[in-house]
Amino acid sequence: MARSVQVADVIDESPMGAKQWLVMLFCTLVVILDGFDVQAIAFTAPDISADLSIPEHRFGTLFSAGLIGMALGALMIGPIGDTRGRKFAIIGSVLAFGSFTLLTAWAESYTQLLVLRFLTGLGLGGALPNATALMSEYANRAWRNIAISIIFLGIPIGGIAGSLVAQQLMPHFGWQSVYVVGGVLPLVSALLLAVAMPESIRYLATREGREGDIAAILNKIAPAGQYSEQDQFVIEQPPQESGPVRQLFAPGYARDTLLLWGAFFTNLIVVYFLIAWTPTLFKNLTGDPSMAVRGALVLNIGGAVGPLFLAGLISRFGSRLMLPAIFIAGFLAIIATGQVSDSLPMIYLGVFMAGFFTFGAQIGMNALAAFIYPTPSRATGVGWALGIGRWGSILGPVVGGILFAQELGIPFYFTVFGAVLLVSAVSIFLIGRQQPAMRS
Repeated sequence: MARSVQVADVIDESPMGAKQWLVMLFCTLVVILDGFDVQAIAFTAPDISADLSIPEHRFGTLFSAGLIGMALGALMIGPIGDTRGRKFAIIGSVLAFGSFTLLTAWAESYTQLLVLRFLTGLGLGGALPNATALMSEYANRAWRNIAISIIFLGIPIGGIAGSLVAQQLMPHFGWQSVYVVGGVLPLVSALLLAVAMPESIRYLATREGREGDIAAILNKIAPAGQYSEQDQFVIEQPPQESGPVRQLFAPGYARDTLLLWGAFFTNLIVVYFLIAWTPTLFKNLTGDPSMAVRGALVLNIGGAVGPLFLAGLISRFGSRLMLPAIFIAGFLAIIATGQVSDSLPMIYLGVFMAGFFTFGAQIGMNALAAFIYPTPSRATGVGWALGIGRWGSILGPVVGGILFAQELGIPFYFTVFGAVLLVSAVSIFLIGRQQPAMRS
């Protein structure tokens, strides 16, 4: 006899199994590749500047070209994940950013770099919201926040990998070698994803005629259920408005959507100020161009360690109090970094802690965004939050470049950008739908 099966309940009440860990592996791979390619321009900038005779201050606009592409990619490709499937959108995004990253190795002018970084950004921006949605729809309730945090460790891990690749290859093969590696790996990975990565089970539940596929996946997650294609698979009810973008402003969602956008926008101003200008800061402090790569490495190590630790705190104590507290800690770390700019060991510590808290807060917000929205608008909700936030990430490097050109001093730069995190803290605190604390 046919049963009515609540897909979310089956996933939430089952332990994490091989299927979910496989999805986590694939999503993490996508985000690592994304993190490698988005940060490639930061740790190759000094060599590109010397090779193509591009003044350093023009790299602020070059950084932002990629971020504009990421903003538009998140806004356009996020909704595609809700209408055509997470898998389709992820593979298309990976093929796009892999292809244009590879072509960057043959760029011979500032204009060519500008265009290619924009096109690369389109693919980079589309991958993240769909990977977030896919992971959130396979992880159970106990693991969801931590699982999303784990896959987003791919951003700093990708940055670390890129820094190490740059250190090893650039002295022998030039800056172009970084973009060859950063292009070939995604293209090969796209083939693997096409063959082995499953579609979102909750997305399949919104499509007619996919009952057999859903039953097969659920039987791997919860074999005792013995599900069949005769069962009726149900997901949570979406808001009434048609279209995934309109659903973000359905009754009860509009206020949270706007506050979430404000927090994403302000935090990504700071994150991308750090990503774009930390390498140059290290080079200018030491006079050694090789220190640029080391600066990026320290920032990304902090960004990798922080989310692992902070995700557990958010899961345990809930997002309403923990996320604002993390933003305040980030504010203090960045302010302190600006005050010790004459001490290289203290700069190392300060940049590490800045990455620890700002990356940790961003990954926590990604998980919160996936929690706020239902299945039919989840990729759109995460994508639009990232897309709006990307305009902050565009602003951060540009304003950083303007401030560096004014020679106002490192303490001033870090005070200005650190203070922005206080706005993030207030915005997150005021959001209504919050991840609850785990019960003992």
